[in-house]
Amino acid sequence: MTKLRGLGRATLLGAALLTLSYLVMLAGVIAGSWWVFALGAAGSYAMDALLLHRLHNLAKLIQQIRLGITPRGLLRQLLVLGLLITTTTATSTGIGMVLLVFLLLFCLQLMAGIAARMLRVSRKLPIVTRNIDLAPLNIPDSPPMPLVREPMSRLLPLDAFLVFGVVGYVWFGSAWVVAAGALLTVGVTVLGLLMLVWHIRRARTIPSADRVMEFTQSWLDSYRPEVVLYFSGSADSAYQANMWLETMAGLGRRGIIVLRERVIAAQLAPTPVPVLCVPASTDLMALDFGPARVALYPANTGKNIHMLRNPMLKHVFIGHGDSDKIASVNPFSKVYDEVWTAGRAGLDRYVRAQVGVRPDEIVEVGRPQLDSIRTDSAPNSVRTVLYAPTWEGWTDEPGNTSLMDAGPTLIAQLLKARPGVRVLYKPHPFTGLRSPLARTAHRRIVALLEEANRAAGHGDREDPALAALDRRLAAFDDDRGATDEAHNSREESGADPGAVREVAILTEEWHRVYWEGRPDTAHLVIQGPRPSLYSCFNQADLLISDISSVVADFVATEKPYAITNCEGITHEEFRVKHPTSSAAYLLLPDGEGLDTALAAVHLREGDELAGLRRELRTYLLGPSDTSSMSRFAAAVDDLYDRAAALRPLSPLGGESPAELSRP
Repeated sequence: MTKLRGLGRATLLGAALLTLSYLVMLAGVIAGSWWVFALGAAGSYAMDALLLHRLHNLAKLIQQIRLGITPRGLLRQLLVLGLLITTTTATSTGIGMVLLVFLLLFCLQLMAGIAARMLRVSRKLPIVTRNIDLAPLNIPDSPPMPLVREPMSRLLPLDAFLVFGVVGYVWFGSAWVVAAGALLTVGVTVLGLLMLVWHIRRARTIPSADRVMEFTQSWLDSYRPEVVLYFSGSADSAYQANMWLETMAGLGRRGIIVLRERVIAAQLAPTPVPVLCVPASTDLMALDFGPARVALYPANTGKNIHMLRNPMLKHVFIGHGDSDKIASVNPFSKVYDEVWTAGRAGLDRYVRAQVGVRPDEIVEVGRPQLDSIRTDSAPNSVRTVLYAPTWEGWTDEPGNTSLMDAGPTLIAQLLKARPGVRVLYKPHPFTGLRSPLARTAHRRIVALLEEANRAAGHGDREDPALAALDRRLAAFDDDRGATDEAHNSREESGADPGAVREVAILTEEWHRVYWEGRPDTAHLVIQGPRPSLYSCFNQADLLISDISSVVADFVATEKPYAITNCEGITHEEFRVKHPTSSAAYLLLPDGEGLDTALAAVHLREGDELAGLRRELRTYLLGPSDTSSMSRFAAAVDDLYDRAAALRPLSPLGGESPAELSRP
């Protein structure tokens, strides 16, 4: 039951309609009714289209239980044969001919499936790139997407002409209807097969995987990277790499972004820095990064080992945010040469944890992403509260998140607060990934905010200007468009500073239109990459969150923040355990303490923790007299110089002959 509740209404409704369509076809066979069968068959084809284009979760589920497009198509063909057999005018010869056509169609579809796989393999490069010239690889244009992405889900339903031809025969009694349907079905299937074969022949100009990797090494030798940003992660974690793109572009050294997953390469935001995605570990470990001497790691993942084994590099864990959570002092961090934290708090955290990271290996570099954060009051007529809980985590430790224990209660109290406040709810991207209780709490919060908006007369409405900006930005968001991966890598061969600037301008304009287009009294549920978390910071007068990097980042605004103590310990114990809470207004799961936090927002004299927040900002993020970007760049330069001194470069940019001769 837990799994069923987590599937979602659309998935459950889709499963019910798919099942109903086949039951209706079966009923048509039993009753010998052509129109009942036709109704069920039409429904089954409609569901095939929805599974391909809309109901992706349901498509994955039924594929796992072996009810994919192929068995569904065979079952539909079996049922239409049953309908034909029940028809008194049908002859054994006619039934046999229809069966032969189905067998011929199955053979053609099998050949098409093999050809589609061959095409996919022939066009799948061992690398995915951006801002790297792939002209020498002679990559032809992408085939039409129906031939590349799930081609069999598009070819198999082409039996519709024959299926409805049989239905027409049962209705009219004319064999020509069946013959016409058979010719159309076989004809379009043969056409699809011929197109696949033609594109396979075109793809033969693409070099072999070994040749592509030789080209990659040749490009690295000519580019001579100095700093590597290395990232591996799940599809939902692309934001962890995206947050470092602007920093990489701002370094005064030649940088390269090395990824391991194709899905991350597809979701990576625009950047002028060359991007090289190498999914296979053997391919990555065979590459020589020449003069590169610094590797930066935003996340601790198992695939990091494939770059960590490179002794030419100094390996640095930079993370994707500091917090008091146990994840911020992962014992795995001791495999790096250095760990870079925003401020002194990070160093103290590792010292207390005693996980093997020595104090001399920790460098305070600030948080470059926070240089543009505003510290002035939010530009709203109504005070705004941002509720940004973290996700439930991989364990059930108390205090991982306030979402289940306190989330709906806090939102309900905020909606009743006087003077009134506006609520922005921005959950963590991983919310509900593991816990059904988290998904339930999230849905309850969304329902509360939607109900409050309806009561205030704030209905959902389409914003044409925002929709137009969405369409323009969609072209830059990822490469899941009308072309395949190899084609995209070829087309994105040159870094286009104009494109990066255009995205920045469009994004800024998108945020302006979004915030100006919403009444100050309208509560907002904010999910996805836009609006960004930092733009929500600029709109908020008060943050309510959990022990996470969100709190440490928000401290840069010097505005009041509150943390919910869901660990069952006293506030004094909580502050000792979590230093980032030292300047926070602490809440209990029942909302106790919320009035004090809101008073700090409404009355300046009620903000008794303002001085502590300024001190905490320096402790968490470092001094504010210099930009974090300049400190970070200086740290990169210093480490590079030290690493190059240990392993000198030859005039050609690689390791010196003397260094190579060392044991």
